[in-house]
Amino acid sequence: MKPATCAECARLERERVAARTVGDWSRVTDCVVLLRRHPEHGGKAAVRR
Repeated sequence: MKPATCAECARLERERVAARTVGDWSRVTDCVVLLRRHPEHGGKAAVRR
């Protein structure tokens, strides 16, 4: 994971770690996807079709 550079990224990273701790793999995946799509990462933004 990339280091958190904004409040939203930091929140999602904390949430991902907490979900992993309790074994909530669905939420872990959700957080990873949201982190990758977050504009601060320079990746592709989420696109609604």
